[in-house]
Amino acid sequence: METENVALYKRLIARERSARKAAEAILEQKSTELYALSEELKKSNDQLQSLIYQKNSELQGVFENLADAYVVIDIDGRVLKMNDAAVTLMGYDATKEPVFLPYLVLEEEQKSVETAFKKLLIQGSITDFKVSIRTKSGEIRRVHINASTILDENNKAIVAQGIVRDITLEESKATIIEEQKQQLEFIVNNSPLGIALAINGKIQKCNTSFKNILAFTEDQILGKDLKALTFAAEKSDYKEQLEALQEGAVNAFVSTQKYITKSGQIITTKINGTAIKNPENGMQIQEVITVEDVTKELLAREQLVESENRLSALISRLQNGILLEDEQRDIVLTNQMFCDMFGISAKPEALKGLSCINATEENKPLFKDPEAFVARIKEIISARELVTGDELELKDGRILERDFVPIFTNGNYKGHLWSYTDVTLQRRYKNDLQQQKEKYSSIIANMNLGLLEVDNEDRILLANQSFCEISGFSKEELIGKKAAALFMKPKSQEIIHSKTKVRARGVSDSYEVEVLNKAGQKRNWLISGAPNFDINGKLVGSIGIHLDITEIKNLEAQKDLLFANLEKSNRELQEYAHVVSHDLKSPLRSINALANWIKEDNLQHLDDQSLENFENLENTLEKMEALITGILNYSSIQRDHTQDDATDIGSVIDGVTELIHIPDHIKVKKGPMPVIPIDRIRIQQVFQNLISNAVRYCDKAEGWVEIRYTEEAHRHVFAVEDNGMGIEPAYHNKIFKIFQSLTDHEDSTGIGLSIVKKIIDLYHGDIWLESTPGDGTTFYFSLKK
Repeated sequence: METENVALYKRLIARERSARKAAEAILEQKSTELYALSEELKKSNDQLQSLIYQKNSELQGVFENLADAYVVIDIDGRVLKMNDAAVTLMGYDATKEPVFLPYLVLEEEQKSVETAFKKLLIQGSITDFKVSIRTKSGEIRRVHINASTILDENNKAIVAQGIVRDITLEESKATIIEEQKQQLEFIVNNSPLGIALAINGKIQKCNTSFKNILAFTEDQILGKDLKALTFAAEKSDYKEQLEALQEGAVNAFVSTQKYITKSGQIITTKINGTAIKNPENGMQIQEVITVEDVTKELLAREQLVESENRLSALISRLQNGILLEDEQRDIVLTNQMFCDMFGISAKPEALKGLSCINATEENKPLFKDPEAFVARIKEIISARELVTGDELELKDGRILERDFVPIFTNGNYKGHLWSYTDVTLQRRYKNDLQQQKEKYSSIIANMNLGLLEVDNEDRILLANQSFCEISGFSKEELIGKKAAALFMKPKSQEIIHSKTKVRARGVSDSYEVEVLNKAGQKRNWLISGAPNFDINGKLVGSIGIHLDITEIKNLEAQKDLLFANLEKSNRELQEYAHVVSHDLKSPLRSINALANWIKEDNLQHLDDQSLENFENLENTLEKMEALITGILNYSSIQRDHTQDDATDIGSVIDGVTELIHIPDHIKVKKGPMPVIPIDRIRIQQVFQNLISNAVRYCDKAEGWVEIRYTEEAHRHVFAVEDNGMGIEPAYHNKIFKIFQSLTDHEDSTGIGLSIVKKIIDLYHGDIWLESTPGDGTTFYFSLKK
């Protein structure tokens, strides 16, 4: 009987070994096939990534060399890309720090920006939008924005792009010029002198005093000669003086004339005539005629005092430096601007009565050419003629424009007025404009984008070298030809004609067309078109920027094919993983059942060693089944299979602590947790693996696990800390790889942390750890908002 039992046990053990070898062979074969498929999938992904990178590289250089700031943002306003000009303007660099464009806008303009952004998303573009921003250094800049959206295949805006131009200096200059114009108009309109502008003696414009003195309305005055408007009470030399002025014999004259007014009253007037000449050719272009009623001398003096006081007050506020000298060159009047220009610390009132004879020599060190400055002053004062637009260059880099107005009373010289204007900004602006013009001319001639300018009839007016290269035609072959008829297929011609109608409404946009180059080859062009207006705002044609995207279109077709193949491979891999899981688990279950039957049938005959072997066999089978389940879970983690809902992370952690076994000597605590949009099952897998590991590898009599949360600007950060056995630094990266386990613990499959990393990768996050062997470990992971 004992011999039969031994033979039976031997057969059973042999059968068990045979089953185990068969199972191991199946597992090895399936694992090899799974690994081969995974490598093939990785190769496909690498090929796709290479093609996408190639496409991005080809598009990257299109705008990065623009002189103006170019910015790409997502639909929430976060900057995705910015060129060097944008970094220089704003002070922020999106490659080094997150940049949220609305935060740069001043608070009082936030509402208008919000309205403009909604308009951009609805209409697809905004033009001529102006707003004030605060740069990183705190400087306020005024910018001009033209922007458009980029749509996906569903015609939905995914990002926006725009050109941002700094117009701070431009608007500042315009404001100063307008203020000066208003100040001068105020002076003229409020002067008690009758002032008129005339051409060849015919009055073109006059102020109120001029009309009041003559007692005529403006309609009765304009277009007529002063002589024709007055009935002389006695002979006057006004006509002869005016003719001498018009002929260039004199630059100015003073005449008195007594005449009978419209109401029959006889008054005496003093008339001054001054020629205004073109500084470039010296030709007379206008005459300034002033008429003063000097009938009542006392009244005239009172008016003069009042006018002088008003003029003094206005001059003190002018942006021009004013210096009025009498015939002895003693100061009669000056303003604060004059003192500031020349570094004079005294107040303007304190300078009255001081002599300017020695001031020229004293101040000449301020100028770049001191001797020329002195010589020019002497020349002007000696000539006693009107001088405008004299340019002076100072050593500190400033440029002043100087006017000299001699003052005569009844032909007697009474002094002169100096007017200094700081035109440094205007000159620099003019030079900058010239440099910009030359730079843009160079860019147009040499840029890699094809530039084409057409008139309202679609006839080509201008084409740069890049356009000639992509079209195959020379400039001589292009100029004067109709663009649509020369390149376009019938369908593309219809698009061009429709865009011409849109241009008439002032709309700019981008579109794709199929064209034929000179060689007859079919090409795909991306065209960004804009209306072209003359200085009067009249539409004279349009300008188009052309980019040959034929290769890009081909890449897109290849990309779509690769995506389809990749999707099919992923589906097949998923199905295969399930089949492999089932095929591997079936023999394991059979082995487990057979082992249990043997154990139950021979329980009374098995010694302790045999029972321990059976227990080891069961544990090995359970571990193999857990390994297969882990592989299936790892391979099934895909972004498309997640369902992101508002999830209370605190309740997820509570569920995990109830699900897993936590020994009494280990305490789990958590801090305040957020509610975030995420797939509940996936985040549960993350915390379940991390908390289970912390509990499993606790080697302290009193263990603890603490879960914390920190919110950052663009991500959620979680930490799971324990006081367990810790992890050596050499293994910090290794543990996140599949099948990597640092111990031979019976519950460890080497897959848990690789599942955690794969889930976190789905949400564009990171996972890392800090650990001191013997003291414990802290796992950190982040999830992008």
